[in-house]
Amino acid sequence: MFDYEIRLLKDWIEKDNAFFDIASYELRNKNTIGEIILKNDNVIISGIEIIEKLLNEYNIQSEFYSKDGDYVNKGIIGKISGNAYNILIVERIMLNILSLMSAISTKTSNLVNKINGKTKLAATRKVFPSLGNLEKLAVLHGGGDTHRWNLSESIMIKDNHIALYGGIENAINIVKKYKSFTKKIEIEVENEEDAFLAAKNNVDIIMLDNFSSENAKETARKLKEKYPHIIIEVSGGINEENYLEYVDENIDIISMGKLTTEVKYIDYSLEIEI
Repeated sequence: MFDYEIRLLKDWIEKDNAFFDIASYELRNKNTIGEIILKNDNVIISGIEIIEKLLNEYNIQSEFYSKDGDYVNKGIIGKISGNAYNILIVERIMLNILSLMSAISTKTSNLVNKINGKTKLAATRKVFPSLGNLEKLAVLHGGGDTHRWNLSESIMIKDNHIALYGGIENAINIVKKYKSFTKKIEIEVENEEDAFLAAKNNVDIIMLDNFSSENAKETARKLKEKYPHIIIEVSGGINEENYLEYVDENIDIISMGKLTTEVKYIDYSLEIEI
């Protein structure tokens, strides 16, 4: 597990290290101990498991006092020990991953906790290349829904597919032949008429894209009355200021790109014990 991500992080570390870290070179035969310090309160921590595996690649021992998904306040969250040179070249990547993942999980948790009802808050595919799985894992640690992990996890027909296939019905009928019983078909629509056309053609999920909250609720209500089995998702133009306007008994999923694209980093530091 995390094999690809660990290879990626190691590659970044080795490129950063280049031939060697000049400032740390004389410490290559020295062992040391360091404390990882969380400098913010009210944090849903994320990134511990991946960091433990990364540190292990450099023979650095670690002991963390919290696990992914825990609510934590500022203080020492863990201790590491090993070769001083290795600890110093790993330090920045380690702290960056903890900072990013904890920021996403904390933001997700804060937003999810304000939802009163069955509607779920989900991420989107607006994630950084290579880091996407870690960002989505952080959403999961924060209590959100990950949405698709990759393109093949579900069959999602978007506006450009509809244009290239020559319409909603053609798009649905063409991709149906690739559908397994384990896969759902989702389609993105921009108006109520297209939503009902998609429902008529037996899709599993309808995404109401860039609907106002009032229009989304009304369209979702009509769809659920006739097609109660269809999952209704809303997306587009949704942020932390307006997402609660979309919470409704007929809306199953609110997906928000800003869960991963607009986050305030959580502050971590490493302090070496002398």
